[in-house]
This record gives sequence, structure tokens and C-alpha cells, in this order.
Amino acid sequence: HIPWMQLVFFAFFTIVFTLIGRGFGFFDDHQNLPPLSAMAAGDIPPHFAFNPSLMFGYHYFLLLTGSSFVRIANAGPWSALDLARGITLALTITYSGFLAKRLTGNRFIQYASMVFVLFAGGARWVLLLLPASLLRRISSSVVLIGSGADSGPNLATALLKNWNIEGQGPFQLPFMYGSGLDPSYSMFHNGWGTSAILLILLAILLARSVKQNWGNAVLFTILFSSLALANEVTFGFFYVGFVVCAMVVIIQTRSIKSTLTDRVFLWWFGVLVASGILALIQGGMLTEIFFGLFTPKTAAVSDTYFRVSFAFGLPAFLSAHLGNLSFFNPYHWLPILGETGFVIFATPLIVSRLFEKLKQRDWVEASWLMSLFVSLAMVFFTYTGNAGPTAISRMQAHFLGVIKLMAIPLVWLWLKDKSDNWKLAGLGWGLVTIFSGLSLFGFQLTAMTQPTYAIFLSPLDATMFQHEWNKPVQGSMIFDQVYPRAATVFGRPIRSSKTMGETLPEWKALFASPEPNKMAAAGYSYLYTDLKYQQKFAGVILLDCVKLVDKVESADNGTLTDGRYLYDITSCK
Repeated sequence: HIPWMQLVFFAFFTIVFTLIGRGFGFFDDHQNLPPLSAMAAGDIPPHFAFNPSLMFGYHYFLLLTGSSFVRIANAGPWSALDLARGITLALTITYSGFLAKRLTGNRFIQYASMVFVLFAGGARWVLLLLPASLLRRISSSVVLIGSGADSGPNLATALLKNWNIEGQGPFQLPFMYGSGLDPSYSMFHNGWGTSAILLILLAILLARSVKQNWGNAVLFTILFSSLALANEVTFGFFYVGFVVCAMVVIIQTRSIKSTLTDRVFLWWFGVLVASGILALIQGGMLTEIFFGLFTPKTAAVSDTYFRVSFAFGLPAFLSAHLGNLSFFNPYHWLPILGETGFVIFATPLIVSRLFEKLKQRDWVEASWLMSLFVSLAMVFFTYTGNAGPTAISRMQAHFLGVIKLMAIPLVWLWLKDKSDNWKLAGLGWGLVTIFSGLSLFGFQLTAMTQPTYAIFLSPLDATMFQHEWNKPVQGSMIFDQVYPRAATVFGRPIRSSKTMGETLPEWKALFASPEPNKMAAAGYSYLYTDLKYQQKFAGVILLDCVKLVDKVESADNGTLTDGRYLYDITSCK
């Protein structure tokens, strides 16, 4: 039997969200495209594209997937990343439907769950239903941050405006439908997408019927170690969930021996230990954290870009838009609901499912469900590492992802014997939960009509990529006044930055005065420039020692309008 409908849904989601991704240029493409291009050129695990002396400890599973498309199909990194996102999102939604079908045996619920998982998210728009006086008091208690602060001077004003970020499609997205804690999966146009959820779903679907043998142990070891590359938060919370589940079972049975001698438990324990060891040496965030433990605390120079640290604090959610939302401030309770969305009301059913899975000793699903509580514990912590304070949001929002995957089938199982009024209430809950995601989806569709590369790339850069990608000498650096551009086009790094947004003084000096001899002295072998920058500094750049390697130009009625130029500066002293 060929599951034609599932194949149609998978193809539809893949095509639509790949095309939507082509029309969007936001969500850190300046961070994701350069390492993707470098990995396709062989830099695995990747170095920080803007300072090659640092390792880039990042959840790069999705970027690695995209890099394979660059190698296999000679696709541009921008297209490869969009395709990787589209495929992983389509697989995630399809697998979530398989899980719903397994839980309920109902094909309608299978497709309803797929729609729910795709669009469920925050419900910030509910704040507009409040009396104006109450909304003003809530607004005055909230301190907007990031793109939230860019969207309006206060919450009440921002709710009526568009979300102020670069790289949107033809129509800007309304701020009221967004969430700085739990956006819908349809908005996951970032560097990891839904890859971790995809791997967890695959593990849950396969675990129930798997035979405990060596062959399957190897497969699941690879699967879980891949999870560490997809999202170290999901990986870590799942592992902690497994440990907590084991402790709960030991307490319930009042016997350590019965658990530790259980063959199924030991098999899964061995798989997780093996995949954990792989996670510590395969590259990515966990590898950098692990080797960082052996780095002297007094070392003046770090060899990794990301540094991780936490501080204990009062319970609060941190929204990437609305800032810190304290549990002790009553005026923050409704904004918390707006950021998390109505999916939280399915929490009791998830907890009930957890107890059931513990009784059945279904270690994989139980560990996933238990990770909900691990995530909730993060409301007592703030992130103090160098990835920015909003990194904690991903950890706090993890529990909402746990709920989403099983909410619809569990709600349906609970409601099917209830009265019609209860069923109508359940339907209403589902509709308000996906309202923001569906609303944004309408705006997202318009992006399909206007494909873009990235906010820092043009068609000329795409042509140069086809000509020269991965051709500069391996290990060389290419100077570019738009530093993410050359790193993406050629798959080579540039020493430009301390962080994603803070450039080095020496790079600033070269930017202001691009003298080829100084560039060569700083370790650069090539210069990549556009027409405007070249004309501005023609007297400095176009020296006898500078050799043109390639150029791409555009003209209008015979008049040169723009160009891209790659120069070899190795002869400059």
C-alpha cells in the first residue's frame, strides 16, 4: 500500500516552505550561510566564519544537511539552506501525523495534528481583547527588547504595528501574531529549523517495536548523536529526562536492582551512553563545552566562539521580544500566556501520558515527555554566556514543543466520549492555538513571489559563486567590506569580528583604508569588492601587485551599474 496522501502532504509542505524560505532573508542568514558554505568546502566541524582561529560550536545539523546539497547539486548556500529547512519541516509535520495516527487510529486526527503542529504557537493578539486601561498598565510593566523594541516604543503600540526586522517579504508581518518565546514551526527559518523535533519523532516512532540487538543499537546511537548536532538543548533535556525517569521508576518499585538489571533499560542506557560519548567528540556546542572544561580558566585567549554560563534567579520567562516576564508580577501573567499560547492548557494530558509511559517502561517516549519538566525548571535561570541573554528562551520554550507533538491526539482521546459542548470547546481551543500561525502563513505565502538570496547578497554574488566557489587556495582568507558576503560566496573565512555584530578594530582600519599591502600583511590573500567600493578606493586598490582573478558586471543600456571583482593580493608587500 502506497500512502499517497502522506506523500502529497510531504511534497506540498516541502515545496511551499522551500519557496517561502527563498523569499525571506531574516533569522540570522548572515550567521548561517557562511558556515554552511565553509562546511560544503570541507571545514567540518566548522570554524567561526568571521574569525577562523575560533571553533564555531553551533547546532549545525541543518547547516550540514544544506552543505550536502551544495556539494551534490552545486546549489548556492542560500538555496541549499532553504531546501534543507523545507525538507526537514515537511518530514517533521509528516512524522507528527504518523504519531497521531498511531495514538488514535484516526486518519482525520492524523491530518488535524499535522496542521496543529505546523501552526500552533504564541497568541500575543489576545492582549488586544483586554480593556484599554488594563492593556496600558500591562504595557508599562513590560520592557521590550531586540526586534520588539525596534517595532514600537511600548507593547501597546507595538501590537498595532508591523514586526520591524530585515529580510521580510512583500508584506511585513504583524507584531501581534509573533512570539518571542514560541513562534509556530512555520516561522522556523533559522539555523536549526525543526531538525531536532524531526529526530525525536523518528526515535519515538521506531523505539516501540525496535529489537534490542547490536545493529539497532548502532542506528539509534547515530540517531541520538545527530540530535546533539541538531539542537544540544533538546539532546540535553532528553538525557536528563531519561535519568529522571529511571529515578522515578526506582522510587516507584523501591528497587534499584530491578531497574538496573532490566534488559530493555540497559540496552537504551548503553545506546544513550554511546551517543553521548560521540556527542562530546563530533563537534558542535557540546564538544566545545566538553573541551572547554579542560581549558584553564585563566587562559587569555579562547579557541571557541560560544561560551556557556548560567545564573540562578527568580522564576521568569524571557521573551526575545517582550523581555523578562516575571511570575511574581501579575501584570506579566497575560503576556506570558500571549507568548506561550494556548497550547499550555494541554499540559495535564501530557503529564497523564507520562505516567502511562513510565508504567509501560517506554523509555524513549517517557524521557521525551519528562523533558517538559526539565525545560520548566529553566525559568529559575538566566543565560550569562556570550550568545546573548535570549538564548535561555530556547530552553524555556522546549516544553511547549513537547506538548505540541501530542496535544491533538491526546485531546481527541479525552474528548471523544464527552458531550458536544466539550467537543466544541476543544475545537475552539485548537483554533485559537493555531490562529497566529495561520495568520502569519498568509503573509508568508506572498514571499514566494519574490525570491531573494540574502540581505547581503545580489544576483552578481550568485554568479560569482558559480564561477569561483571553493577555488581560492584552501586556508586563505578573502577581505570583503561586507564580511558575510565573501565567506558565503567562496567558502573561505574572513577575520573581521569579535562577535556576530561587533567587528575587530583591525578590520575597521582595513575597511576605511583598503591598502592591499596591509591586507596581505594581515593574512589576506584575496580581495572581493563591489563596483561602488572599488571606485571609491580605486587609487588604493588598483595597484600593479593586485591581479584580477574574476569579475561579474551588470549594465543598463550599455552603462555599467554594478559589479563584483575578485583580486589576488598575494604579490603585494
